[in-house]
Amino acid sequence: MGPTSRQAVLDAALELVAEGGLGAVTISALTARSGVSNGSVYHHFGSRAGLFAVLYGESFAHCVDALTPALGAGDAEQAVRAVVARYLGWVVGNPGRARFLYAAPRSADPAVKLAAFEPVARWFADRMAAGELRAVPLWALDPVVMGPAHECARRYLLHGFDLGAAVRLVADAVWGAVAPVG
Repeated sequence: MGPTSRQAVLDAALELVAEGGLGAVTISALTARSGVSNGSVYHHFGSRAGLFAVLYGESFAHCVDALTPALGAGDAEQAVRAVVARYLGWVVGNPGRARFLYAAPRSADPAVKLAAFEPVARWFADRMAAGELRAVPLWALDPVVMGPAHECARRYLLHGFDLGAAVRLVADAVWGAVAPVG
């Protein structure tokens, strides 16, 4: 299975998740959708769980890559607001990957996720150390700081919530979580 076949399986998995959730992603459904043999899927991914781990790692890295340019958007406040806007824009532009990330958190390899998130975590840690942001534990960046963005993204993915109308309010909430106290 070359890169094209591998990608065909990953694309098929995203399509199946979009159509029927994680339960729709079976080896037989993957082979039917992608045209790749059972043996090739098992050889390269090991199992359905192995496929999910690869797909999660790639999708998470894709998301972080979309956020990273926002870190240079100006001062700390401008950058945080830009991260929110880029994240919500990424969700709109990549609903299949976003649905998968929200549906399959147990598929994440923590080491892979930490490595992909490292540039963002480092930027936040440096700004916290400089007093440009409130000091919060780095583990809190995703669930606590970005919580409003995640909730709006979930609602968008479930039933078409208007993310465009929410960006400014969500950015206000996220900035409020990390704005320096004083």
